[in-house]
Amino acid sequence: MRRFFLPFFLYGIGLFLVSCGSEKEEETVGESTYTPYHNIPEATYVGLKNCTECHEEQYDEWLLSDHYKAMNPATEEFVLGDFDDAEFDHFGQKFRFFRKGEEYWINAQDENGEYRDMKVDYTFGHYPLQQYLIPFEGGRYQALQVCWDSRPVEEGGQRWYHLYPDEEVPADDLLHWTRKHFNWNYMCADCHSTNLDKGFDTETLSYHTTWSDMNVTCEACHGPGSEHVKWAEATLKVEAGEAPAADFSELRDYVASKGLVVTLKEPEEGGWTIDPETNLPKRTTPIHSDVQVETCARCHSHRQLGEPVYTAGKSFHDTHLPSIISDRLYHHDGQVDEEVYVYGSYVQSKMFHADVRCTDCHNPHSMKLKLPGNALCLQCHQGDFNTPAHHFHPMASTGASCVECHMPETTYMGVDDRRDHSIRIPRPDLAKEIGAPDACTQCHEDQSQDWAIEHFKNWWGSGPRNAHYGEILASARQREPGSMDRLLALANDPDRPWIVRAAAVETIGEQRPTEQTISAILKSLEDPEPGVRAEGLSALLLYPAQQRTPAIALLEDPVAMVRAAAARAVAVISGRLDETQKAAFEKASADLYEKQSAIFDRAAGHMDLALFYSDLNDLAKAEEAYRNATKVEPEFVPAQVNLAELLYQQNRPKEAEEIFRRAVKEAMLPENQGLARDSLARFLIRMKRYDEGVEELRKATELMPNHAQTHYFYGVALNSLGRFEEAIPYLQRAQEIDPYNVEYLVGLATILRDGGKMQEALRYAREALQVEPENPNLRQLVQSLGG
Repeated sequence: MRRFFLPFFLYGIGLFLVSCGSEKEEETVGESTYTPYHNIPEATYVGLKNCTECHEEQYDEWLLSDHYKAMNPATEEFVLGDFDDAEFDHFGQKFRFFRKGEEYWINAQDENGEYRDMKVDYTFGHYPLQQYLIPFEGGRYQALQVCWDSRPVEEGGQRWYHLYPDEEVPADDLLHWTRKHFNWNYMCADCHSTNLDKGFDTETLSYHTTWSDMNVTCEACHGPGSEHVKWAEATLKVEAGEAPAADFSELRDYVASKGLVVTLKEPEEGGWTIDPETNLPKRTTPIHSDVQVETCARCHSHRQLGEPVYTAGKSFHDTHLPSIISDRLYHHDGQVDEEVYVYGSYVQSKMFHADVRCTDCHNPHSMKLKLPGNALCLQCHQGDFNTPAHHFHPMASTGASCVECHMPETTYMGVDDRRDHSIRIPRPDLAKEIGAPDACTQCHEDQSQDWAIEHFKNWWGSGPRNAHYGEILASARQREPGSMDRLLALANDPDRPWIVRAAAVETIGEQRPTEQTISAILKSLEDPEPGVRAEGLSALLLYPAQQRTPAIALLEDPVAMVRAAAARAVAVISGRLDETQKAAFEKASADLYEKQSAIFDRAAGHMDLALFYSDLNDLAKAEEAYRNATKVEPEFVPAQVNLAELLYQQNRPKEAEEIFRRAVKEAMLPENQGLARDSLARFLIRMKRYDEGVEELRKATELMPNHAQTHYFYGVALNSLGRFEEAIPYLQRAQEIDPYNVEYLVGLATILRDGGKMQEALRYAREALQVEPENPNLRQLVQSLGG
């Protein structure tokens, strides 16, 4: 499977999966309400140099960090790769690395497949790999796909290597380094520089990207520092006797916040101690907010931007949309799969819920671990944890390392091993059940999961264990009979991490609509976690307009991203709002526009607005937004298809067909072309051009061999044309792909019945009834077939 190096910003096909949250937004400290965020609108960015004079120790630590080396000019100080006329060959593609005086250059194929010399402007990262940024027209910077492996020689490093070692990736490939997936401005820039403004112009499709500091400096985390500098200068004057203390009154609340828009320290200093009653670690004072984790999460998470330019001094979920544990990004049990950058894993962990924060393990300025190896964990986990009685491995062996079992690594970008921060108990039995990896066989590569399960039982016993949420999500996502009750309970379980509850809500939204499912989704709108509320609003988009009324209340939610999701859900019923509700809807709609404009350099940024405008029945704006989406990314099939559908609905079939066919032509991946042909086929069938439509469906099934809906529709179309024998294998293939889909089972049963194959029809009808045993229509179908 091709691994896309995913952006931190999640985008999808129209429906954005919104998930975010923290239960500790504000807490009472003494008699006042504490918030770590401060409204100082006049604060501006002043740059690193203004910080170093007073914060020399922190600056020296920062020089040791990855933040310092996140991005730098391509000079001898920072370039690690071999540019001494080195050559690299990848499936016949030649790359040459050389210097022109002090400058660093490459010769490689550009977006047209033409070899040319290109200057390297910046280094990107430093360890375990370093990439190089090349300028292109329109303000674009592209990250070269051939990277320098900066690990030591004995670890396989000090070499050039390609991120896709087993694929050719020619210039016309979607994953070629000159195309969108390796565009620095969109994919990378926001988290590698400070105070970044992409400056994308939809009209000219160009970037005018700016920053205040090239790499990740003090103000990336602490916010703009101009007022902090004023506070510090005033403080020094008072201490030197050059100004009276009364002058502080002019600084308003700056004394409390020190002129910073965000306070990262807790209002009460605390640490960790061992509870003598439980022998477990506990904080000496409770934390009052999740500001520290949220500050790190802005970059160390898989998320979508919520505003074009980040505004410091707001909570994480007011400015970003963290991804939930969908099966596109995570394994069913929440283990990492794609690049998800720590946060989504960490909020699943017991550590997060016990108030362990990033700086309990990491130095906040150097980012280095505070202690080596097991010593880091043993600060809190005392007792027999560091003995064979706990880990069952020889001391000093790999298996005796806490992180090898509880934070296994996944390798990204060929050489970059990253640890799973969900800090979970190894469960080879669960992993085998749901098809996930396990820590045991990741280390013991020559052994099977059955081998690991046997050892697991010998060490820990084989008694019953509580159902893991991974089992529940895996079962429900497969629509297994009996899975719904457990899924509903999971969505409503306050003891589960919010990101798990949000995943349960998403999965409920994917089931066949029932009174139970809509009830659960509406209940999620009242969840204390904004991430769950937002996910409930996204799920509500799949339900009829008359069931969306409860979303109106969330137009005034305290969290911006929830308000944006509420505006999207309420748009279709906006004509029913009273004057007060209309005012709230307008404000929430502005939040939605702000969120989408943050990703206007991607089709999805325009597409969700198009869907919003369609629900408002503003078809002119919807068409404009769809056309912007296709302009930004012509190969983005969902936008092309939706635009064609909009034109068809306006009785513009000729224009619609042109767009459908353009979608087929522009699609760059087989599955995307399959989607385009499927959509074209449905249009042709509606136009009563049945033979053409069925032929397009045939091609779509070949391009998407695992797409159940296309196989089912093709089978139905064949049968409707009197081609019964040809239809059955496609209907059966759809049911094989999605075995618990009642629609497919009933379709097979009725088509087989009408074709005179009563016994086969009865078998599928009975399977449908097993999935929904309380469904009276299915009972009647079984009885009519003699069951």
